[in-house]
Amino acid sequence: PRSKRSAHQTMKALLASASALLLSATQCQLTQASKPTSYIDIHLTTSFTSTGSLETGYLFRVPASESSFAGSPPKAPKWATHSALTAGTTGGGKSANEINSKTSNLKSAHPSHRLMPSPESDAFLCNESKGISDYTNPAGNSASAVFDPDTLQSGFEGGYILVERGHCSFESKARSAQRLGAAGVIIRNTLDSRYTLIDENADTVDGRYNGGGPNWSNTKWPIEQRDYECGTHKASGHVGVRAEIETSKLDFTPAPYYGTNNNVLLTGPAVDGNLCAASNSGMVDSSFEKSCPSERCLLTGRNATEDGSKLEACCAWDLFLRMSSDGDDDGDAIPKEKEEKVTIPALFVTMENGEELYDLVVDAETNSGGSSLQFVNVVPYGRWYPRVHFSSVVVWALAIFTLGIAAYESAKAYRSSWKKISKAVNDGILVFQRSATNANATGRERAETEETVDLGEDTVGELELAPEVEMTEQQQTGDTLGLNDAETDPTSPGADSDFSITDDADIADIDDFVGNPASPRPADAGALTSDGSFEPVSVEDETPAADTSAAAVPPPPPASQQQQPPQRVNLQSRSATAAMQNTEINAYHAVMFIVVASIFLFTLFFFNMYKVVRVLYGLGGSVAMTQIIFYPLYNLLSSKYLGEGLSNKLQSNAFGNLPGCRGEHFKWMDIVCYTTGYTLGLAWIIVGFMHVQPMNNAYYWLLQDVMGVCFCILILGLIQINSIMVATIFLSLVFIYDIFYVFISPYIFGSSVMVEVATGGVNGIDPTFCEKYPTDSRCRGSMAPLPMLLAMPWFNDFRGGFSMLGLGDIILPGLLISFAARYDAARALVRKCSQTSSIRSGENAVDAETNMEGEANGSSGSKARYHYHLGRVSKALFHGYFGPLMIAYGIGLMVAYIAVYTTKRGQPALLYLVPACLGTILFLGWRRRELSELWSGPKVMMKANRMVCLADRIPAASAATAREASGNLAETTNMV
Repeated sequence: PRSKRSAHQTMKALLASASALLLSATQCQLTQASKPTSYIDIHLTTSFTSTGSLETGYLFRVPASESSFAGSPPKAPKWATHSALTAGTTGGGKSANEINSKTSNLKSAHPSHRLMPSPESDAFLCNESKGISDYTNPAGNSASAVFDPDTLQSGFEGGYILVERGHCSFESKARSAQRLGAAGVIIRNTLDSRYTLIDENADTVDGRYNGGGPNWSNTKWPIEQRDYECGTHKASGHVGVRAEIETSKLDFTPAPYYGTNNNVLLTGPAVDGNLCAASNSGMVDSSFEKSCPSERCLLTGRNATEDGSKLEACCAWDLFLRMSSDGDDDGDAIPKEKEEKVTIPALFVTMENGEELYDLVVDAETNSGGSSLQFVNVVPYGRWYPRVHFSSVVVWALAIFTLGIAAYESAKAYRSSWKKISKAVNDGILVFQRSATNANATGRERAETEETVDLGEDTVGELELAPEVEMTEQQQTGDTLGLNDAETDPTSPGADSDFSITDDADIADIDDFVGNPASPRPADAGALTSDGSFEPVSVEDETPAADTSAAAVPPPPPASQQQQPPQRVNLQSRSATAAMQNTEINAYHAVMFIVVASIFLFTLFFFNMYKVVRVLYGLGGSVAMTQIIFYPLYNLLSSKYLGEGLSNKLQSNAFGNLPGCRGEHFKWMDIVCYTTGYTLGLAWIIVGFMHVQPMNNAYYWLLQDVMGVCFCILILGLIQINSIMVATIFLSLVFIYDIFYVFISPYIFGSSVMVEVATGGVNGIDPTFCEKYPTDSRCRGSMAPLPMLLAMPWFNDFRGGFSMLGLGDIILPGLLISFAARYDAARALVRKCSQTSSIRSGENAVDAETNMEGEANGSSGSKARYHYHLGRVSKALFHGYFGPLMIAYGIGLMVAYIAVYTTKRGQPALLYLVPACLGTILFLGWRRRELSELWSGPKVMMKANRMVCLADRIPAASAATAREASGNLAETTNMV
């Protein structure tokens, strides 16, 4: 029916689109929104000048976040996650330069550093970025205010510098601190840093513009939602406060904002004098703290009254952020590639913690004098996280399992064909005879004919098939050609012909088939026409009507069990069925695949189409789950647990009699299976659009993995490579593709195209913004990577990332591995058929492998069974090509994960998988002297495909024989 064909075409289009996008997903690891990544233990140290001893007291610890451009402090042990690392290391006489862990098993010491404020002449560490100072030349005039002219020391050597945020980039501050000799820098968030001047060179008089009031038109005010929230948006935790502050109580000298005076008036609860909290007269301090967790307010720059006597103030955001690099926007003339790399740790602390640290440092300097000297020591350390994630091992094993199942299932036709053939031989339906004797089932000689099929190179003599299911080649003229002729001369007329079953009329003249071939044509019988179509032939047209007094002949099997008409198959194809031949990949397809994948990749990189991709993947995944899981599952359940009536009802057509639905053949089983699949898929799509990071939802990533596994199995069952030449071209192009878009594209586009697309990093949404406003439409699903991944969360890791592997890293090498699996299965099928003995009366056809299994199972000793099963495993892993390629794939994928671990960055897995898999099959083919055959396409697969088509006709022949036997029995009964 037309609608059913359209549905199949739509499914194929979805699968083709998904397979093209699979290359966009690469092996990488994803880190979520910024969180505290480090801790800083704070100690107050007193040095007694009279005795030279030190007393160090632990005070508290402060959480901090790291940067993407600088070094990291040493990582702490796991127990330091819940308690301070140096809380129990106080006491006099201990060195202030080294504080060892209280646990004996701690291998490395965490050094202590003195915390100092930034130099007075460069309070923000921005003089270098503005071109005022040059700390690379301590003897220069521009650095004389910081460095001692005699010792050329800055006084910050080995210490940590505490500096305010603002006036220049984070990276510029850290680089200046490094040039001053500091061991690290702590950048604290402040209210002041949110105000800047549009034109810093505007004329001022005593900090005021032109001697008058503050020129607010030249002030760049804080940005709504990024810096503050007034309660007009749906913020996380219902954060948001709006107040009206009298301008006369604030000071804007120096411009644009005088924090020393104003911060006190806009910080803390109402009892501490916070004008923002006090202006909300109906709000108690507890309510203010709940609505404004930072307990700080920022001026928005909007007049609250017409006369301008009051300014609007709103709750300030005070969250952790991961400081990023400034690129080359640091104010100096040095290009980015020549900039000095920042190696010291750069840590970021919130306003609350930063002010506490600053006050502590100022108090320590104030209390120093006389016989004692006080200073603040800090011990920074990174939060613990596992070095190797269990989820990486699970994803690695899942990828191998998925690929193994998909490749093994792609060769199912060959294995099932042998079962049909061996059963047919044992039942007497099919007869193989050695052409060396040219004897048929009755012992009469038969001359070699053009229908004789050479099943394998190791065949002793030639084998001929029983005529009822004998295969021939058909030209358009209807003549037959020998199979060997078509193989030896591809340009012969029969090379591109189709083969089918010989006509029953010809079979009637042959008496050497076991089971009396001269039987009436079954009701569902037919013949192939010259154009390949199947025309049914009625039984009544050819056979006299049976006596009505005879016993009733069993009715034909139901439609679900009837054999479909044979399909036209290209004799030169290595695919098992006609459907498979339509999905063979050649060199042209390989090139076009790369072109289409590049177009999709650039489309996603330059345009925000992630939501469209997620919807398409969810719909395609629904189809894949239906085909791979629900059809087999529901068929099994219905046959086992439902009655015969209900089971047959599920297999019957639905809606066939409704108006407008005639000719549409949808079974009730189709409706049940697709309803289940699409329900799960649509729920997955909805969950993906409800959360900022849907990968945190177990249902989302579990179902995504299930859909990914089904996609791999379905696509590897639909698309095939049938020669090493095509596989080499295809995988070589993919190899170059991966290298270019991961390692070379950053030099062209500024960032890795593939990594950005795979992790969803090009959506333009700030993770911190989505942490504040998770219900914003721009944030829902924005943090999730592309769905064409197998993913699993990092357990017991505060960073909340995931181990991921792109489906392309399974499917693309899987095309080669599935070819190896089909090649091994084809060789096994041909070998078994060639080794099948001639059938005589009472003789069973059992292959040698079955005999070995029976002997092993019948042996009384466990040693024989052990050696048998060990031999089977050894043969599967090391013989043929499928087992060695699976081992090579597992090793290559493991190397990719090791590269991720060592480089601390995402890796294109195909960079390691392509050489491992392609190199393995090329080496084995060369070693076994089979490379030439594998390169051009194994002929043994062509021979095996003929056996597959032979096996497909066996059930029809078996049914015809059974009906003939029933008819003979009925005729005999009637005569009696």
